Amino acid sequence: MKFNALPNNWRINKRKAKIPVWFFVVCLLLLILVAPIIPAALSTQVSQIPFAQCRRVQSGDPRSPTNPDIPYIISPRKTLLLTDKPKLRWNQVLGVKIYDVSIQKGDSVLWQTKANTNQIVYPGEPRLKPGVEYLLIVKADNGRFSTDEKPNARGFRLLSKEDTQIIKTAITQLNNQKVPDKVKALQSAFLYIGADLKSEAIETLEALTTGDMKETSVYRKLGDLYWQSGVNVLAETHYLKAHKQAITHKDIVQQAQIAETLGNLYVALDDQKASIDWLTQARDSYKTLGNTQRVQELNEQIELLKTDQSPA
Repeated sequence: MKFNALPNNWRINKRKAKIPVWFFVVCLLLLILVAPIIPAALSTQVSQIPFAQCRRVQSGDPRSPTNPDIPYIISPRKTLLLTDKPKLRWNQVLGVKIYDVSIQKGDSVLWQTKANTNQIVYPGEPRLKPGVEYLLIVKADNGRFSTDEKPNARGFRLLSKEDTQIIKTAITQLNNQKVPDKVKALQSAFLYIGADLKSEAIETLEALTTGDMKETSVYRKLGDLYWQSGVNVLAETHYLKAHKQAITHKDIVQQAQIAETLGNLYVALDDQKASIDWLTQARDSYKTLGNTQRVQELNEQIELLKTDQSPA
């Protein structure tokens, strides 16, 4: 039995329309002009910004990464990049002291170095070129490679020069607005998301969480981005943080939605027990909200999972 394990707002047709970056920029700038984002918008409503409707995205392979002994790539993976000097991040393997880090272009090694931490910044030379597929590869001193993760095609590309100029111009306009820095960061993050700049979006949102901003929707959006990238371990971590924040703020709507997303994530990970637990929590929250349709739909999904768990 298989479920469509993507959150409802990720579901797409197999034929995905290719829309220019300028369209997303116009979406966000129009949104800001028509309904400016103010500090009060930093509540749980952040995830409801209409800009998310401009583009729907899909998740990465839900099976990976799963092995903590592998220095699997965290960023950049399955993304476009705005900067040609990206931060390179991978899983920190317990007991490992040295990592061999390289960027590969096709079958050739473009650049190589050693690191004693699980992140470094690419120095910019040799210069990365737009439209070229690159792959970050890391070897830990335990003999394991990032490419041991299956499937391992987790490349990245630079945004085209034209689209880069559009995004940079939009970011400048956002920064010129007389709103708090946190709001500017959120606006920038949603602009990055629309342009498929997942790494920049993740870095921007994670910077917010290291400060005093512990918003449900920021953690939830990070969960979405990591699931889209295929880093399900970090997706799970951020969804759990989001759910905890929703409980703290007594936000039953977000509790229901995040619990349902976690249930679907565990379906994709083939952990039916965890899936049933989270979908049950989601059902109970929807029951509290009086959403009988979702209660019925989740009851049906839970029963199917229970049936699938039963011995033949």
